[in-house]
Formats: sequence, C-alpha cells, structure tokens
Amino acid sequence: MSDEDLNKEASVKLSLGHLLIVWDILSNKLSCFPITDDFTEEEKRAIWALEDLCEQELVNNGIRSMSDKEWNQLIGEATEFVKTIPAEFLD
Repeated sequence: MSDEDLNKEASVKLSLGHLLIVWDILSNKLSCFPITDDFTEEEKRAIWALEDLCEQELVNNGIRSMSDKEWNQLIGEATEFVKTIPAEFLD
C-alpha cells in the first residue's frame, strides 16, 4: 500500500475556455449511453464527480444558464480558444 494521502486535494489551473470545453465533453459526451457502458462504476463516479466540480467552477466564474444560441456561441469561442493551448501529445 502506498503512503499517498488520497484525500489530499490537488489543484489544477485551467483557463475558463479550457474549463468550458472540458465540462462540455464530460457532460455531453462522456455521460451519455452507450459510452458509459464501457466504464466501471468507479470510473463513472470519477467522471461524474469531475463534471460536478467543473460545473460548480463555471458557476463560480459567472457562467450560468443561457439560451442555446448564447451557449453555442460561447462553446464555439471556447473551441477556438483551446486550439491555442499547448498539448504535449500534439506538439
């Protein structure tokens, strides 16, 4: 057994644009069926808990309910923004 404290909170810094896309992926792609059929209950819990954390952080940053048109525009802007984020796998 490792000596790691799994209750210790870790801090990850994301830009708002990055957070929007991560939340959109978690809530609209990884939470739908049949994709989640491939995940264990523990993996589903981890994904859904991360989705909840991301959603709360969006609210904390002033992102609230909006019309579909406004939401799609915001996600479009965030999608363009994440194209500028360095990613080791792609770079």
